[in-house]
Amino acid sequence: MSYDGFFIRDYVGETIDGPKGTSWTNSPDIICPGTTPLQDPSVITNADYYNKGLPQLNNQTPLTNNWVYVRGVNPQSVPQTSTVFLYYVDTSIVLWPQNWMSTGIVYGGKQQNWVTLNAPASTDNQGIQGTISPFGWTPPRNNTHYCLVAWANNGDDQLTPPDLGSIGSVPDMANFILTHPNVGWKNTTEVDATVPTIQGVASIIGPSSGGVLSIGLQCDKLPTDGYIEFSVPGPDADNTIILPKTKILASNYAPTFQVTYPSMPGGFVTQMNWTYYQGATPAPAGSNVIPLVATWGLTSSFIDEVRQIAPQHLIDVHHYGSPVEFQAKGRNVETKIKTIMVIGSVPFKLTR
Repeated sequence: MSYDGFFIRDYVGETIDGPKGTSWTNSPDIICPGTTPLQDPSVITNADYYNKGLPQLNNQTPLTNNWVYVRGVNPQSVPQTSTVFLYYVDTSIVLWPQNWMSTGIVYGGKQQNWVTLNAPASTDNQGIQGTISPFGWTPPRNNTHYCLVAWANNGDDQLTPPDLGSIGSVPDMANFILTHPNVGWKNTTEVDATVPTIQGVASIIGPSSGGVLSIGLQCDKLPTDGYIEFSVPGPDADNTIILPKTKILASNYAPTFQVTYPSMPGGFVTQMNWTYYQGATPAPAGSNVIPLVATWGLTSSFIDEVRQIAPQHLIDVHHYGSPVEFQAKGRNVETKIKTIMVIGSVPFKLTR
């Protein structure tokens, strides 16, 4: 990738031309300690902390001020000035940009969701820079977990706010992700792994123009003696997903189904309810249950193009076809391993 602007990671270990990853919306560079600021904010630009993705904090307290730090790296061999914009959005598997919000974000006591950073050359502390003075953010509603999004603007017009526009289709969203390596996403929920049965819910907002999309779930590092089940109510019987309690076939088992959603203002709204049943082997800390939405694109060459541009957004899934095919054949349906591009996910990180 030719991108040489201020770079905000989606997961620990990601680089601009980085390796394949599993947590596409778990940016270690968006740090939210909650209502108490970091005692020593310089840790966000410490190279050792950066490389390890520390501090890992995403504490949100509604209706009061929370502190948010953003960092990134300058890949150039000379210093670079960039402007970072901060947004938040109701947590959903697909984070359509037109739904992003900035109301309630302040910087330096002013209603402002941006700050200009002067990043050193890549040879100086790896080019790391961040908001030593943090953003303030007031989550507007109780009982709502938000995703945080950081956008780096580079170049002469960097003070111009991003045009979030209106992305109404799955291909448009895929193209947005591929053409914006300057965006980092924090869309992770932590769950207790010490209990034998774990459940979760992930909101899904379909494209306003409707169309075909693949919906599934990845069992990241989960033991193969456990079981998973999930369901996603659809607009009709043919597009309602019901995966009954099923043995985890591989450590990264990812059952997916292809559905078609109708065109409607705001998109078809539904949710995934999932349950993980632990087997004899406890789920390790750091494993994930990751509901996801993905696409194969509109052309036969699409996946090859993604492999060249953004391989970290590709995943090998266990594709069960449509819900109709699955219901007709039941557990005897042939599972095909296919490579697909993730356009949205909500990692549920298991902690102990």
